[in-house]
Amino acid sequence: MRPLTGRQELLRYAIASVPLVMIGLGWVFIVAQGIAEWPMGVLDLALGVVGLILLRWRRRLPFTIAVVTALLTAWSGSATGAASVALVSLATHRDVRRTAVACAVQWLAFVSTSFVDDGWEWGEATLVAAIGGAVTIACLVGFGLYLRSTRDLALSEERRREAERRDGLERARAGERASIAREMHDVLAHRLSILSLHAGALAHRIDLTADEVRQAAAVIRDNAHASLEELRVTLGSLREEDPLGGPQPSFDDLAALVAEVREAGQRVGYRATLEHVEQLPPQVGRHVYRIVQEALTNARKHAPGAPVTVELSGASGTSVEVRVTNVAGSPGEAPVSSDGLGLIGLGERAALLGGTLTHHNDGDRFVVEASLPWSVTP
Repeated sequence: MRPLTGRQELLRYAIASVPLVMIGLGWVFIVAQGIAEWPMGVLDLALGVVGLILLRWRRRLPFTIAVVTALLTAWSGSATGAASVALVSLATHRDVRRTAVACAVQWLAFVSTSFVDDGWEWGEATLVAAIGGAVTIACLVGFGLYLRSTRDLALSEERRREAERRDGLERARAGERASIAREMHDVLAHRLSILSLHAGALAHRIDLTADEVRQAAAVIRDNAHASLEELRVTLGSLREEDPLGGPQPSFDDLAALVAEVREAGQRVGYRATLEHVEQLPPQVGRHVYRIVQEALTNARKHAPGAPVTVELSGASGTSVEVRVTNVAGSPGEAPVSSDGLGLIGLGERAALLGGTLTHHNDGDRFVVEASLPWSVTP
């Protein structure tokens, strides 16, 4: 059971002290009037104080404290407050058998005083005490069960919120992993496809001159070094609070990308007719870059040596249209196997911006088309 706050504990002691204070004032009045003597009043108040002190252990020993404080009420009316708080505390534990025993003891204590005053006979005062005591005890037990239900409900709600928080964290982590996986695929697939293209040329071409071999080896070396560097940066983002928070490619880097693949031997036609390109949001430009990069990588994998055409169009306030087309590969060139994850990743990128991406065969050509909104609403 969750420990009570200082305010809650103080409230319970205040409730238990009400009968003690009221009966104490009553004893002062009747002693002043000469109706009774102080020894009886002191005994009554002393037992009430003992009941308050015993409440300190009511959560550790709920049954024992409830029974002892109930017995005190047989000789002390000022102990009824402590007995009531102890009974409510016991009822919150939902121990039916022990609660029933404590209720019986408290009810007998209620009745015993009136029974003695009626001359050990079952008179009207005893009957009123029996009925009143039963109703009071039932109310106390019901209140205890209500408190327990309220606490259980609050605890269940807290656990539900904690579970939702953990689920949210797991979804966030999964999203970050997926983002990193897409970045690794886009970066490394592009580099490794260039390596594969030149390695294949070195393996199958026996008519290359020494200078051509050196050039191909230099390209392989440079791209291998670039792959390792980009892999280091991408994996390093896993250790940061903001994964992939470093510099990302932008639309302005597309020309350098096309120049790089042309230098690697891929025949690429590039035409961009975007209006007000300086107003293009960085997020859209980064996705356009990745889509073109992955489309060029796919062309090198599945149609090595085939010419590729990249066309970009659009204007501010409309959309960015991307179209990448490649024809069938050169005879004798074996395409590299692929799992198709690249195109799936491209579709996810387009969907993240509220755009679309399609790919299809158009005769002897393979076409990748994407339409991305110019402006992105978070």
